[in-house]
Amino acid sequence: MKIAFIIVGVCIVIGIGVIVAARHYLTKEDPEYLLNYLKNHHNSSLTVSRNGQTLSAIRENEMFPLASTVKIMIAIEYAKQCDEGNLVPSKKISLEELDQYYIPGTDGGAHEAWIEYSEGEGVLRDGSSTLENVVKGMILFSSNANTEYMMNLLGIDSINKLLVELKMDQHEPLYPISSAMLLPTYFKNEYPAYSEKQIEDKLRDMSKEEYIELSHLIFTSLKKGEKHIYMDSIHTNKSLQKIWSDRLTKSTTAEYAEIMGKLNSKTYFSRGTQERLDTVMEGMMENPKNQEWLKHAGQKGGSTLFVATNAAYATDRDGNSTEIVFFANDLEEVERQKISNNLNGFNLRILRDEDFRKKLEEL
Repeated sequence: MKIAFIIVGVCIVIGIGVIVAARHYLTKEDPEYLLNYLKNHHNSSLTVSRNGQTLSAIRENEMFPLASTVKIMIAIEYAKQCDEGNLVPSKKISLEELDQYYIPGTDGGAHEAWIEYSEGEGVLRDGSSTLENVVKGMILFSSNANTEYMMNLLGIDSINKLLVELKMDQHEPLYPISSAMLLPTYFKNEYPAYSEKQIEDKLRDMSKEEYIELSHLIFTSLKKGEKHIYMDSIHTNKSLQKIWSDRLTKSTTAEYAEIMGKLNSKTYFSRGTQERLDTVMEGMMENPKNQEWLKHAGQKGGSTLFVATNAAYATDRDGNSTEIVFFANDLEEVERQKISNNLNGFNLRILRDEDFRKKLEEL
């Protein structure tokens, strides 16, 4: 499997009369699009560090929904528990165990893509794979089912305790964000007479504490094998997705740049923890072309219909260490597609182009 610096899925429907022009606009490589976007749109944030010095910090302390970028924290807790002897990476995990948390149509085909990859690599046999490969599925493919399985295995309280240990004071607590997708169906089951508008109002008006509590309730229901309760009517209208997206766990590019620096240094975490992290975070180093100019590198991105986030780190063969974290929220569809399609080129230009880095400093 060849993994680029950014893994992005693209899916958009455009009127047939403009499809060719629109596709060209969306896919044309233009890393400077992000420079202009950061300059002109306050719904975005960037932190870039180079060799231990902050190169660019744009709205770096503003809170943004993390989407799947939050899965980095779950990977760190996994590596930590392996090092402590609580988990064994080679332990066999059945697809049936993961299927308890799989919600069809909610991850852009990520879970199926991971299964296909695992079969092709020979690491999925007799319906089971290793725990380590389950975590790779969470990071490299962003499988939501694998994520919720890992949250149950590790303990959500343990993951949130990690935030305290890492002194991530602004980071909001993690909760089962995939289970939260089922809240509209939960209310429809509880209150059959509710209209979709009433469900929207209910979700919008809930306190953060109540929202998280009900997400945990659904999470517990999935653990018990009760997924069928929610499968008859999954609500996917855009208003409901916006409510879910806005309530995702939030943090700042400043905090994630610090975490990327810890991963990049190879000295912050214990040797055993770091080795496990390298295995699951640095899939891009499987690509021989990346090996030619990089000592090591890793990244995790995330997106919803309205959010695009990415946190990356790399050390090149000249010894230059770089951390790049970009967050954006409240995006229009075309903006999100354009940002997602140019994040890879944007990161590469920061890593390899001194003139481009100077433009960042000017921002």
